[in-house]
Amino acid sequence: MEPATEHQANGGRPREVSRAVQFLTSSLAIGLITSIFHLSQRISGVPMIFASLIVIAFFGLGFFLINRISGRRNWARILLLVLVAFGTPFAVAVYPQAVRKNVLFGTLSIIITILQLIATYLLFTKNSNLWFRNRK
Repeated sequence: MEPATEHQANGGRPREVSRAVQFLTSSLAIGLITSIFHLSQRISGVPMIFASLIVIAFFGLGFFLINRISGRRNWARILLLVLVAFGTPFAVAVYPQAVRKNVLFGTLSIIITILQLIATYLLFTKNSNLWFRNRK
């Protein structure tokens, strides 16, 4: 295993950033699937199509943000931090009700938040900071 500084000198992405991108992609994929499933239970027909398009567009922005993080864009990493910092307290507040309403989807919501928190932490570790700072 090569040292972090040599790995970064070669331009490679640190393991922390790679893991963060994996966690974020997983959290968005789980969120997209559960959102579409929720929609399909509540509405049908033409409204379902429009609602699905809106959901897909919203999640598309999330995947774009992950893409920019992968592309070593520091602004995307900071935007993610802001979104997670502001969104987590609201998400945690509804967990008890979400789990009581539907154990599976409530648990998936908790998993999504945990993945986002871990990913955000990994994006601000020492190796990640160096990688984002040394963008060429």
